[in-house]
Amino acid sequence: MNRTLAAALMFGLVVIGGCEDNQIDSSTGTQGGQGIIVVRLTDAPGAYDAVNIVVDSVRVHYDGSDTVSGWYTITRVPATYDLLALSNGRDTVMAEGSIPAGYYSQMRLYIGQGSNIVVDGTWRPLEIPSGSQSGLKLNIQANILAGVKYELVLDFEASRSIVATGSGHYQLKPVIKVVSTALTGILSGVVLPAATRPAVSAIAGIDTSVTFADTSGNFRFKYLSPATYTLKIVPTDATYRDTTLTGIIVTAGATTSVGTITLHTN
Repeated sequence: MNRTLAAALMFGLVVIGGCEDNQIDSSTGTQGGQGIIVVRLTDAPGAYDAVNIVVDSVRVHYDGSDTVSGWYTITRVPATYDLLALSNGRDTVMAEGSIPAGYYSQMRLYIGQGSNIVVDGTWRPLEIPSGSQSGLKLNIQANILAGVKYELVLDFEASRSIVATGSGHYQLKPVIKVVSTALTGILSGVVLPAATRPAVSAIAGIDTSVTFADTSGNFRFKYLSPATYTLKIVPTDATYRDTTLTGIIVTAGATTSVGTITLHTN
């Protein structure tokens, strides 16, 4: 993905629920007024039965403030999300709230107790290093304007974010991609035979998004950055050959369909 575009898209992680502590503090130098943020959560599939993440609270920091002032708590209401229920174009609205207008440079996401994964039907606790104590820290670039609604997507890559540490222990080391929906496009298609349940990867440079076709063979990438993509299709049925399509152009605000792709046997 183009580095300039990537910098423009990297707003940060999550804003959840209603607003607390959002009165403008004169010490922060905020612009005045409120900007509205809508945050959606989606996920790339992983080799687990479920990945349940408990989010306790989220805080953002107004740029230029010291380390004590300028923090705004978006939510303190814990919520649990099964990331693996949010793949193949599915997402959920995690938040719609407001914060004072201005430029924000940092976010902290506090992960709560009870986060877990399910592996082969067995529940395992998910360890969050420092997540509950100091929060998961992100550098963000968010210029919030008064009266303007921003819709952002957190693409949480569960398959790359969970590390098996041995003896049935697992840690969360988040790998995320955050984009503005106004700057993304949709890529869809159908893979037959549907029973092959292929993994479908959309690749543009080092930027890769992965999903699985559903039981009807349909696949859908809902939030892709504008670029020219290579589509790689790998069936789970080894009697069928992998297939690669190149030169697929995705543009912002539009849907690109590659139609029906028929796999062939080896």
